[in-house]
Amino acid sequence: MKVPDYLIYTVFQQQDERLKRELTRKTLEIATGKRIQNLSDDPVATYNVLQLKKDIAQLSQFSRNRLFADVNLTYIDGVLSKMSDKVKFLYTKAVQAKNQIHTADNLKALSSEFREAIDFLLVRANEKVGENYIFSGSALTTKPFTDTFTYQGSQEEFNVQIGEVNFVEVFPRGDRLFSTNVYELSTTYNSPTDSLGTSGTLQVSYNSTTVSVDYGRGVWYLGEKVQDPDIPLSAYGLDGDLILYDSSMNELARIDNYGQYSLNYLISLINTTFGGGNINASLVSNPDGTYTLKITDADFPPDNFIQDTSNAVVETDNLENLVRAFNALSPSNLRAYVHQTPTSRYTLRLIPEDASTTLNISFSGTPLGSFSTPNVFQLLAKVRDKLSAGLSPDESDLMAIERSYDKITQERSRLGSILSQVKEEQPLQENKMDALKKRKSDTEEVEVSESIMEYTRYRIAYEALMRIVADTKDMTILKYL
Repeated sequence: MKVPDYLIYTVFQQQDERLKRELTRKTLEIATGKRIQNLSDDPVATYNVLQLKKDIAQLSQFSRNRLFADVNLTYIDGVLSKMSDKVKFLYTKAVQAKNQIHTADNLKALSSEFREAIDFLLVRANEKVGENYIFSGSALTTKPFTDTFTYQGSQEEFNVQIGEVNFVEVFPRGDRLFSTNVYELSTTYNSPTDSLGTSGTLQVSYNSTTVSVDYGRGVWYLGEKVQDPDIPLSAYGLDGDLILYDSSMNELARIDNYGQYSLNYLISLINTTFGGGNINASLVSNPDGTYTLKITDADFPPDNFIQDTSNAVVETDNLENLVRAFNALSPSNLRAYVHQTPTSRYTLRLIPEDASTTLNISFSGTPLGSFSTPNVFQLLAKVRDKLSAGLSPDESDLMAIERSYDKITQERSRLGSILSQVKEEQPLQENKMDALKKRKSDTEEVEVSESIMEYTRYRIAYEALMRIVADTKDMTILKYL
């Protein structure tokens, strides 16, 4: 059967168009190395490429953020290392000032070393990386600390995103980083033995522990801990005479050599012997499993006095005795101290053993005052000012300096763990970037050698088409009219 010329011509047109299109596409693939030139070439592949480009761009931003965090946290680690070394130096100097005999002039000379060291610490606390203050939180261009050690930065840390759900702290809040948990009472006294002039209850709660101590006229405590309330007190080195006086200091009753009695028996004996004076004794169970003794005068106002010849039973009507009673009631991880201020007055300090412990302090009755928590620089400045006044540091000053060192090293450790996390992210990001780029390459790019082979195949097919047409004779429709 003879095929009409117009049909051959139609087939020729179709094949000619298809082969030219494929040759053009393969030519572009070889020239550009890209499989997809237009969205219409392969919509699904194009969408995948666009998504991969988006993922690569996002990962690139995460990588830049990670590098930013790495550089800044590394710098901060170096700054905190220098600061902790300086505070450690000051602790050594304070120990020498407390434990060795120094003249007032020696102490004043030592204050200059504290002043230089504090100036150094303040400069470090106001360090910048580029235009950014490293301890101002998210207030990057605000100087964190004034010359009077007041924090003026942000109340929020500056964080960056280094992963889809991974945000890390880069610039910490200086008020939090250099804060301490040294609690200082606002009220001061001329002497640690001056009357408190008021009565009430001091309650301190932390973690799952609560310590309560009554203070004021007519409240006495045994200022020692007892492990077993049923063995003689002499086993704890406690002995003496307990004497009850009236308001004119006339002796009303006496318990001789109370060390021969157990704590429980002594309580019963006090209630029997001193009961006529409206005196009541009770056993106190401490949070750490130990025991102590509490005695109260139920009269209002109290009209009796109790004296212990060995000074183990003390009335909590002054700062010195309140501290002693508090420490008899409190576990060893929280201590009270009598603190001498730079103006040679006295107040109360409460310092937990752990730098991360927060105290919740409240009063019932008439409060003694309010408590504040000076920051690292303020605590060190107090020691500086005491030395400048010719006063030796006390035990609470040493604890305050030690706590300052603990806090800086603790924060350095915390930020160091963040830095380690940031560094660990680098190989993960690099591996993920390689995988994304490979997927993009596999989707978007061509194998050039394969494209050349396909180009050759289409070229041969086109040439064959041309030959078929050339060999076809009498391609005219006039024969079919």
